[in-house]
Amino acid sequence: MEVDLERALELCGAGKYQVFHCILMVTILGAAMLEMIGSSFILPAAACDLDIPDNLRGIIASIPNIGVILTAPFWGRAADTFGRKPVLLLSTAVAGVIALASSFMPNLLSFALCKFAGSLFLSCPSSLGFAYAGELMPRMRRDLAVLVCNALLMLVASLCPIFSWGVLSYDWHTLGLQPWRVLTAVLATPLVLAALWLTQARESPKFLMTNGKPTEALEVLRHIFARNSGCAKNNYCVISVACVTSLKSDEDKPDGGDKQTALALLRPPHLKWLALTGFLMFGLFSLLNGLFLFSPNTINKIMSQADQHATICMLMNQPENQTSNTTCVDSISHGTFQITVVTSVIYGTLVLLVSLSPLTKKALLVGMYALVGATCLVSALTTNRIIAGISMSALQITALGIGPLCAYTVQLFPTSLRGTAVGAVLMFGRLGSVSGANAAGIFLAGACTATFYGFAALLFLCAGLSFLLPRDQPASKVG
Repeated sequence: MEVDLERALELCGAGKYQVFHCILMVTILGAAMLEMIGSSFILPAAACDLDIPDNLRGIIASIPNIGVILTAPFWGRAADTFGRKPVLLLSTAVAGVIALASSFMPNLLSFALCKFAGSLFLSCPSSLGFAYAGELMPRMRRDLAVLVCNALLMLVASLCPIFSWGVLSYDWHTLGLQPWRVLTAVLATPLVLAALWLTQARESPKFLMTNGKPTEALEVLRHIFARNSGCAKNNYCVISVACVTSLKSDEDKPDGGDKQTALALLRPPHLKWLALTGFLMFGLFSLLNGLFLFSPNTINKIMSQADQHATICMLMNQPENQTSNTTCVDSISHGTFQITVVTSVIYGTLVLLVSLSPLTKKALLVGMYALVGATCLVSALTTNRIIAGISMSALQITALGIGPLCAYTVQLFPTSLRGTAVGAVLMFGRLGSVSGANAAGIFLAGACTATFYGFAALLFLCAGLSFLLPRDQPASKVG
């Protein structure tokens, strides 16, 4: 029989192949995340060897996001033009190889240049996986798949302090190696392994149908059916997928051609949703890849101080924490690792459970922004260093918002613009990463309290703007 693509996906079921595919996407997204957030542990450990001034740490930490910003439109459009799999495979493999090479760089300049070169390929593996995962799921499970993938990323993120603790705790100097170089290589390796695993995936049938390749799309659907059911491909009851149905809904109709261009995002009705979701992602990443990147270093300073009754900002402004200090310290205390590892696992599990709850995407976003805004204020005001460390670690809960915002992007934009739209929205997030990392790097020492208040105000603003998002669409409307 001949059916439309959504019906064909439903007949494939949601089973083994989708589980494999979602785990693969989480692996790729997680590998890119480890490469991007790893600097929060690499930079403090490399401070002496690379002679990194405190005022440059924000810039160095934001380098991966700068490259992502510059190339996000290119990779998004490339994925919509050439296919999800080949573009994702190329970008992930090259990013991994260059990241490995950075561990051998002899000085700060060559290290920073190598990191920048690798970041030019990171945009695709750090964003496309959400759209790619959703497009192989039946529409009844699409939002859930994106939310669960995002929640699992929180657990993957907890591997960063775990790997860092394991690597930096060992005396690599006896082998003639610098611990930060070993850690850089360890955090880069998952990108290479993920690229190898990606060779086993199939192209998105939505992409194939949108590009007029119904035969190839049918073959992918047969493969999914066979993996899910254990039956032969010939038992799949669909004999053809109707090409015209990909353009039946108004949201998938091209604006004056066979395929919408990226400029369609700048025209109504897409512009307002791009602006809203983009700003919300900006606020999210300004915390997650901005202020949160400084939490290990900040917690380390808190745990190293004898003063038990001082706020974070009081400790940060003490003379021994200023850059004028001639003694270089690149060690990270066990207490810092214990707090970051335990809280990462706990918060990651919490995010996973919340993502599986019946709460709507809008409720998740409003609650997340408000909660993290409150923890940001607690971080600045409390005089208990354990509570301060826990609340600083809680900034990572902002990762809970990535899934709902990406799910909204998949919901609000048509297939022919989806890859570009997800890339563009996440590009706003990378702008937030660069802005947040540099703001935190510059102002934490000189205007610490105002920095925390500023980030908290941004989060509360995002919580209010989240009410402007549309209702979650019924499954029958999401395409």
